[in-house]
Amino acid sequence: MNKKRTIIILTLSLSIAIAGCSAGKEDAALSSAAQPVAVRTAIVKSSPLHTAYNLSGTLQAYEENTLAFQNGGTVASASLSVGTAVQKGAVIARLDDADYKLQVEQAAASIQEAQAGIDNAQANLQAAASAIQSADAGITGARANVNKVNKGARAQEKQQAQATVDKAQSTYTKAKTDSERTQKLFEAGAATASDNESARLNATAALKDLEQAKDSLSLLLEGATTEDHQSAQASFQDALAGRSKAFAASEQAAASKKQASANYEKALVAKSQAELALSRTRLISPVSGVILDKIVNTGDLVSSGQAVYRIGSIDRLKVLLPVPDSEIRDWKKGQQVSVMLYEETRQGTVSNVYPSTSTNTGRVNVEIVISNPQRNWLPGQVIKAAHQVTDKNGILIPAEAVINTGSKPFIFKDVQGKAVKTPVELGNQVVENQLQIVSGLREGERIVIKGAETLFDGNAIQSEEGGRP
Repeated sequence: MNKKRTIIILTLSLSIAIAGCSAGKEDAALSSAAQPVAVRTAIVKSSPLHTAYNLSGTLQAYEENTLAFQNGGTVASASLSVGTAVQKGAVIARLDDADYKLQVEQAAASIQEAQAGIDNAQANLQAAASAIQSADAGITGARANVNKVNKGARAQEKQQAQATVDKAQSTYTKAKTDSERTQKLFEAGAATASDNESARLNATAALKDLEQAKDSLSLLLEGATTEDHQSAQASFQDALAGRSKAFAASEQAAASKKQASANYEKALVAKSQAELALSRTRLISPVSGVILDKIVNTGDLVSSGQAVYRIGSIDRLKVLLPVPDSEIRDWKKGQQVSVMLYEETRQGTVSNVYPSTSTNTGRVNVEIVISNPQRNWLPGQVIKAAHQVTDKNGILIPAEAVINTGSKPFIFKDVQGKAVKTPVELGNQVVENQLQIVSGLREGERIVIKGAETLFDGNAIQSEEGGRP
């Protein structure tokens, strides 16, 4: 390996020397009067040694989601294009929802109908309860009447009836006597016709009261007739039948209410399902990310589960590096890895070392996660990756920044806008066309990395920042 590095260094040094020969022939005195020379500069930094960008891989979104409608239908809106950034919770597509809205309305109408059934059954239940109360009262009255008919008049009632007869008899005897006396006085001319008529009427009324009192006493003494018993018993049976009918109506009303309640619950479930189906006509992004692929367009007819968009989260990216099986022991989860895209270098982290070797390549995939807060690295781009196998750091600068005229190699520092020629000593490390500097430079100094071959010591320079030191 050291022999190979020596050959590379010699080759690069030779090219540097050839480029620098022409520069040595110019007159340094003329340089001070020249216009500022446009060059590219960079700050010297310490970098890992024994690092080679010998692996490559294709960037992928850290997380990818393929989104699909859970319902089928006609796509009413799917206007987002590939590369569009979306936020979590954003609606990114819609289905035609007319049929689903109609299902919600029908379910709402079923709920109202079921509620009306519950109200009607409740009213019937209350009416049946009132009928039961009325039937109970009728039974109580009919039972009392049957008992009364069966027992007949009480002794006290008979005594009262007899007393009424006696009183009526006394009243009639007196009225009859008064009528007879008045009749004689009238015939003798001692009483008027009016007095005679009044006495006669009083006697007739007293006789009638006496007969009624005797009839009442006779009924009490004789007791109820067969017809009375039959009538009272029939009234009692009618009251019992009325109560049974009221109970039957109550049970029917309760059953109707139970059925109406079941219909109401069923209607609620149907409405919830219809609302859920309606909500699924909107395709909502579950993550924040970027549209990586668009599968359908507005107006397309899709089925449930058919892919519509593929979304990826690119705030972080990942890449799979195919590491030779013989080197996999040097890779550990959590290690830092340098990755390069064009001229930009970032640090990635080993997130996973796959547990098996590919039978096709004999390599093991190592997953690297790379922070991408600006989202300026994109899935599909190919990066190079370097793995530091030692803990040593050193100063590495581009080979074109080093000039060798055959004596001692040198570089140009940018010191307050002037090129300052500075001898340097090269090390034995060559990494990605960069040479190791072991003396002559320190971290933090600014050097010319492009355009150095046209400079003379003391030249005014106009620097452009960029590239790696």
